[in-house]
Amino acid sequence: MSNNEERHQPGNNQSVTPDITDPMFQSIRAWNELLAASTDMAFDLVLKHWDYSRSLRHSTEQAVADAIRTQQRLSQEMMQAWQGYVGDIQTIIQRMRK
Repeated sequence: MSNNEERHQPGNNQSVTPDITDPMFQSIRAWNELLAASTDMAFDLVLKHWDYSRSLRHSTEQAVADAIRTQQRLSQEMMQAWQGYVGDIQTIIQRMRK
């Protein structure tokens, strides 16, 4: 009988006892994979929130800039309307004086 045949015989005590380290290493490997996956997911979530915040900030800045431009245009138009109104009143007053 060769050495390999002696190891696989049921009478040999070494081959009958189960190897306890395999489930332990499998469990550690599973926990490591879980940790890596959850860390990757957390970083991905942080990056998505950062990108969303940056996009929201850009949109807000754009909306504020548009509102300021609209307000400036409205103020200029109102000033022109008032100037036209005052000019019309002055011409009416000047006609009345003649």
